[in-house]
Amino acid sequence: MINTATSRNPTAIPSAPRLSTVTRLLVFTPALLMLLSLHATRASAQQPDAEYALKAAFLSKFPYFAEWPEAALVNRHTIDVCVLKPSPFGATLQELIAGERLGERTLALRLIEDDDALTDCHVLFIPSRPRVSRKRLLARASALPILTVGDDGAFLDEGGILKLQMIDGRVRFDVDVAAASRAGLRLSSQLLQLAMQVRGGPH
Repeated sequence: MINTATSRNPTAIPSAPRLSTVTRLLVFTPALLMLLSLHATRASAQQPDAEYALKAAFLSKFPYFAEWPEAALVNRHTIDVCVLKPSPFGATLQELIAGERLGERTLALRLIEDDDALTDCHVLFIPSRPRVSRKRLLARASALPILTVGDDGAFLDEGGILKLQMIDGRVRFDVDVAAASRAGLRLSSQLLQLAMQVRGGPH
């Protein structure tokens, strides 16, 4: 397995000057991810699109908490964050990942239409109302080293790995470790500690 985080300074995530204040708060520590959750309470009351702005912030940082098998990274210059159309993030997600790096690779955003485009994805966000069958996408993605993320209530039941949700104005998430393992991925213990619910892990 290859950890895509830089080995020189594993406690910090690179940031770009043009990124928003919310993004600068996101570093490789549970405390600051919790701070983002607290920030959601204030932002959600001010902006109608704040929910997906905050979900985009989480999505942009999830790759730092995952390890892919070597075969998924060899000869790849980018870590591709794919979003199935229609994207609920507008331009926010692109702004958040622009200039971000994981080791020697840059993060890249791709909008995709269907499961035929999954092969090159490292992360896949599936909106709650996709234009194609979510179950079909997850069935295909589960056989590939893809970190699947969604916000539908049944997302984990259908085979997804990370489910985002809003609770009391804050972004929270659940994790299915068994689904990640089936996809050949390893998730950071820091991520699991922050999850509201962890499925499929050791008891």
